[in-house]
Amino acid sequence: MGELTYLSFVYFGSALLGALVGAYLKFPLFFLAIPLILGFYKKPTLALMILLFLLSNFLIIDELKINGEFVGTVKTVQNGSSIAKIYIFDGTSWKKIDFDVLIYKEEALGTIVYFTGELRKKSSYPLYYAKIDYYATATNYSSIRYKVFNHFEGFRRYTRRVEPFYENLFGNSSRDEDFINSGLFHIFCVSGMHVSILYLITSHIIGLITYRKNLRIILSLSFPTIFVIGSGMNIPSVRALIMLYLASIFKICDYRINPVNAVSLIGTAMVLVNPEIVYSLSFYMTFFATIGVLISENNLLANIGGFLGSSPYVSLINPVNPFSIIATILVAVPIEVILFGLTLSYIFYTIRIYYLSSFVLYALLPFVWFVRTVAGFFANFPRIPQHPVVTIAFASTFIIYVGLILEKKAPSNK
Repeated sequence: MGELTYLSFVYFGSALLGALVGAYLKFPLFFLAIPLILGFYKKPTLALMILLFLLSNFLIIDELKINGEFVGTVKTVQNGSSIAKIYIFDGTSWKKIDFDVLIYKEEALGTIVYFTGELRKKSSYPLYYAKIDYYATATNYSSIRYKVFNHFEGFRRYTRRVEPFYENLFGNSSRDEDFINSGLFHIFCVSGMHVSILYLITSHIIGLITYRKNLRIILSLSFPTIFVIGSGMNIPSVRALIMLYLASIFKICDYRINPVNAVSLIGTAMVLVNPEIVYSLSFYMTFFATIGVLISENNLLANIGGFLGSSPYVSLINPVNPFSIIATILVAVPIEVILFGLTLSYIFYTIRIYYLSSFVLYALLPFVWFVRTVAGFFANFPRIPQHPVVTIAFASTFIIYVGLILEKKAPSNK
């Protein structure tokens, strides 16, 4: 059964390919007969692959041009922009549009937006953006997402008075040349790394309160969930949170699942729910970086696997610093300490013990200095420039790396 170990990864690839092809070629519905026939002839694996391919192909949106009156709610916050789920007014009622729309204005999570104008196609996720003629917003004070996001914003402003590094690490990303050039900018991005570390921190804190397994597992999800909402619910963090929820369910049920399969299943579900994300660079970057980490056998290889998994996509937009693997290893523990301290500071801030919250922030400054120093040092190292050949080379290296790891793990036939 060794060849079936990562079968869900193949299914994930089928769903991805179907959505990518769907932007240029839509298959007719009668093609659904193919997986049905294959299932009848006892070819379930191939049948499911083709079914996932066709479903994602059908679900990807066609090219369109819409003018009108729109209203919706912000579901994701990015630097300088927002992504919203919107409705269009057809003259008599409001009808939901089944795809995400980019608005080039940064709004708080849960904000109600209203605008008139046109939806236009672009080449990356979200596939459509709003060209606005008139624009207005309203605060949805009853929205839990808005309240959590707004509370996090208040804490980020609070930490900024001590050290701007804190707010960047706790959900607000800003450009810093040393971190970009050193290859350490990923520590500013709300990602699976952040969510996983905060889950472990929360789990340790909850473990001091209760020893009941199921209660500890459930409560450990509380702060990562709040953090993901508070930081704007971007794709990498949402994917990581879903994975934590899935893993927690398996733990409660005492069921073991291969972590690569878990990530692949989540990826497949995300593609089917929202096929547009196949055009999101960060989706691929975090997915394959996670795969690189999960298949690795130790912390050193995990850093290498994560670097190789993300580097093909990083090289598409920035020069790559190959020495960032070493830099990441050096700052890994200090970053965990800072995140732990920020979690404590946030708790004190929330219960309004501000002097303890500030004390923790000042106590963390030596660790911030160390991380900044490492970033400044490695920023001076040479970087591999952007080029399609470089991207192909990194992708090939990652494939070879995965192949070697899987071959090593495969059971011997001797």
